[in-house]
Amino acid sequence: MADTKPRHALASDIEQVLSPCVKEIPSVSPAMARLLEICGDEDASAADLSRIVETDPGIAAKVLGIANSALYSPKHRITGVSDAVILLGFDEVKKISLGVTVFEKMIKPEKKQHFDRIFFWRHCLCVAILSRTIAEECRYPNSDQAYVCGLLHDLGKIVFDLYGRVSYDGFIASVARYTGTLIAEEKAIMGMGHDEIGAYFSTLWHLPDPLSLAVRYHHQQYEHLNLSQQDACLVAIVSLADFLSWVQGMGSIDVIRPPVLQPEVEKIIDPGRIDFSRLITCMDKEMQAVSRFYNFVFPSPGKFRENMFRANLKLGSINTRYYFTNDQRLPDKEMSRLRHSLTTPHRSLDPKAIITTTLEAVYKDFRFDRLYIMRMVKTLRRLRVYEWFDATDTSIDLRAVEIPINRAAGGFVTCLRNKEPVLITGGTAGEKKALQAFRITEMVIVPFCSQNKVIGILGMDNIVSQKPILPDTLSAIAIVANELGMAMENAGMYKEAKAASRKDGLTGLLNRVAIDELLAKAFRKAVEEETALSLVMIDIDYFKLFNDQFGHQAGDNILKLIATTLKRLSRPFDHVGRYGGEEFIVVLNDTKLSKALVYAERIRREIAHLGRLLASRFPGTALTISAGISEYTKNIRNRDDLIARADKALYRAKEKGRNRVEEG
Repeated sequence: MADTKPRHALASDIEQVLSPCVKEIPSVSPAMARLLEICGDEDASAADLSRIVETDPGIAAKVLGIANSALYSPKHRITGVSDAVILLGFDEVKKISLGVTVFEKMIKPEKKQHFDRIFFWRHCLCVAILSRTIAEECRYPNSDQAYVCGLLHDLGKIVFDLYGRVSYDGFIASVARYTGTLIAEEKAIMGMGHDEIGAYFSTLWHLPDPLSLAVRYHHQQYEHLNLSQQDACLVAIVSLADFLSWVQGMGSIDVIRPPVLQPEVEKIIDPGRIDFSRLITCMDKEMQAVSRFYNFVFPSPGKFRENMFRANLKLGSINTRYYFTNDQRLPDKEMSRLRHSLTTPHRSLDPKAIITTTLEAVYKDFRFDRLYIMRMVKTLRRLRVYEWFDATDTSIDLRAVEIPINRAAGGFVTCLRNKEPVLITGGTAGEKKALQAFRITEMVIVPFCSQNKVIGILGMDNIVSQKPILPDTLSAIAIVANELGMAMENAGMYKEAKAASRKDGLTGLLNRVAIDELLAKAFRKAVEEETALSLVMIDIDYFKLFNDQFGHQAGDNILKLIATTLKRLSRPFDHVGRYGGEEFIVVLNDTKLSKALVYAERIRREIAHLGRLLASRFPGTALTISAGISEYTKNIRNRDDLIARADKALYRAKEKGRNRVEEG
C-alpha cells in the first residue's frame, strides 16, 4: 500500500547538506513562535497580541513608530501598545509584528551577496500578500494563516544560505547556467531542496503543522497524501501565490526562472473564479506600503511588464524546445506485449487511428447520424470537439463548438463526475446552449477513461434522421467507450514503454542499445553523404572514491549532474548517452574534429566549475572528467573503429593525469 502520510527529511539526510562546522542551529525566538500561534488562532484577542508586542522591545518600537507616523496622524502621541493596536487594527499589528520578527531574526543581510536577502524578503512579502488575497477569494477560513505560510514558505533558502555545506551564494551565482527549475537544481547541487530542509526545521522548531505542510509541498505533488481538504487548499494557495509572484518577475533571486504550477492547484482552486484584477490591486497597494516600511524599491509598472515578458519568454522557449524535441511519430513496429489489444476492434497503437476506428465501429453498429470525440480544455474548463464522423451531408464544422463546464452544464457535469452515460435533452440552460450549438434536440454522451480518470467524451446524435435515442442503447455504447479508454491507455503505455526501453533508468540519457543504433545510422550517413561526424567519450575521474567515501547515493547524484550538464550543453540533434558505469558518449552529427574539441573542452571546464562548487559537499574528492575524441575519416571502416579510437584517446587522457581532453 502506498504511504499516504506526509514525510519529512531525516536528521541523517540534513547532516549531509549542512556544514560540518555548524554545532548548533539557533532556535526560533519565543515571540515569533507565539505570533505564529496567534495567526492560526481565530479566538486570539487584542490583549494576547499586546502582551507579545510588549515583551519584545524591537517589535514594540516598530509598532509605536508606525502608530505615531504621518500615515496615521494621531491626535495625540501613542505611548501604549494597546492603544497602538486599537489605532492600527488587530490584523495590521499582527502583520507588522511578524514581519519585524522574521526580518530581524532571520532575513536581515550582513553583506552584499548573490543571494540578495532584500530581494528575497520582497518575494516572501509578495507571496504572503497574494496568499491572503487568494485565500479570501477562495473563502479559505483563515486568511491570516495563509499570509504566514506565504511569508515563510521559502525559509529553507535562509537555512541553506547560513549553514549549507555548499555555498548557497555560489549556487545562485551559477544557477543561470542551468535551465531546469530552481528546486531541481537545488536537489542536484545542494543535495536537497529548500522545501525539504525548510519543512524539517519548521517541524524541529514546533511551528504549526499547516505551515510545515505548506513549506514542504508548495513545489511538490501531494494528491497521494491523506491531507484534510483545508490543508490541501492551504498548500494550493501558497503554491499558486508563489507561481504568480515568479510570473511577475518577483522571484526570490534576481534571475528569471520558468515558473511551474503543480497539477493539484487547478484541481483545488478554480482560476476562473478568482478576481485577478482585485488580486493585482491588493498586491500593488500593500507592496507599495511595505516597500516604504522596509525601505526597498518596489518595481514600477513598466518594470513589472518587462519582468512578466521575460518570465513568459523563458517559459515559452522551454515549451517550444519540448514541443519540437518530443513531437515524434510512433514507429511502425509495435511491441509484442502491446500489439494484441484486448479491445477489439482496436488494433492500432496510434491514438488518432484508434479514435477513427471507434467512431466508424459505433456508426456501423448503432447508425447514429453523427459521432464526435470531446475533450476537456482544463485551463478554460470547457469541452471541445476534436474529432467527428458525419454520415450526413450537413457539413457542419464542429471544431468551433465549446461547452462550458459549470453549474448550468447539467448532464455534462454528471457525465464527467460520475463517469456514466447521460442523455442530454435540454434540462438546464447549459444543456440547451450545447444542443443549439450542435443544432439538435438531444444527444447521448458517454465518458471514456484511462486509469479511472475521464480522458474524453464520446457524443452521438441524429441531426437529420431525428430518430429518438433509446435509453437502452446507453449501456451498449458504454461498453464501446470502455474499450476506447483501454485502447487509448494501451497506446499511452506503448509510447511510454518504447521511450523507456531506450533510456538509462538513472540519468534519463539514451542507453547503450539506443546509442549504438543511432551511431550506426549517423555513421552510414557520414559514409553515404560524406558529412562530418565526431564522437566524444567521457569518463568521471576517480568516480569510485565518491561511492566509497560518500555512498552509492552520492555516486548516483554525480552521474545525474554529469548527465544534466551534457544535455544542457549539447544540441538537440546530437545524441547523448550513458555507455556504462561512469562512462558517457556523445554523437556529434555534422561536426568536425576542431569543433568537437571545443565542445569537449567546454564540457570539461563546466564540470570542473561544478566540482569546485561541490568541494565542500564532497571534501577531498574533486569532481573532474577526462574525454577522448574521434572523427570519422575515410580510413575508418565502421562505427566500432570510431568508438575504439575515442576510447583509446580517453585512455591516453587518463594516463596523462586526468581532467584532460585528448583526440584520437
